[in-house]
Amino acid sequence: MELSKVQWNGRAYAEFRDYLLSFSDEKYRAFHSGLCKTSRYPIIGVRLPIMQKISSEIVKGKPLYFLMAASVQSYEEIMIRGLVTAKLKMPLAEKFVYIEEFLPYIDNWAVCDSFCTALKPKKNELYMLFEFCKEHAFSQNTYETRTAVVLMMRYLLTDEFGEDVISILENIDCTEYYVGMAVAWALSESFIKFRERTLEVFSSGNVDAATQNRAIQKIRDSYRVSDSDKAFVNSLKR
Repeated sequence: MELSKVQWNGRAYAEFRDYLLSFSDEKYRAFHSGLCKTSRYPIIGVRLPIMQKISSEIVKGKPLYFLMAASVQSYEEIMIRGLVTAKLKMPLAEKFVYIEEFLPYIDNWAVCDSFCTALKPKKNELYMLFEFCKEHAFSQNTYETRTAVVLMMRYLLTDEFGEDVISILENIDCTEYYVGMAVAWALSESFIKFRERTLEVFSSGNVDAATQNRAIQKIRDSYRVSDSDKAFVNSLKR
């Protein structure tokens, strides 16, 4: 299927769904189903590198028509929709409308994290991204919050935004497991770039014990942290 040349409509999308099924791997489906237990949709077993390639080909053609034609019947369709949205060749300010349309579809960590990795904002777009993340970081929706956290971790732990990002992280409700895991991951990254500020978070008690302990474990697992710092943060476990 020449995805860059497809004239997207309902019929073409149905053909695309059959095309997607041709890449199904039963062993991988069983394995990945165990990792993405929160997905509301069935997993057919297409590997991520294949979906990355498919999404890139779609973006070369008429991706907005693809998004309009797309319906959701599988985890893979959500993943590809997210990757296409992230890769749209337009300024981030224009892309936000499509991101907002996509957010409600995210129902598992893999789609969330893959979308965030694929977004790749330009340096002059980071302020807009920060405002977007501030707006969504305290959502009642688990994966909306996780998306904001992962985006901040990937793109906004910078001299300009890092302190503000950490202040947001320490005030997020981490009751939901996949939110807490993302905040722990982000704090482990912030420790490497903003050591003293992150230590203040650990000393403040603002972050719940489970999230703090997960962050500390990730710091101890990192090859970018000295042995002395690993020993020190271990003493801050609660």
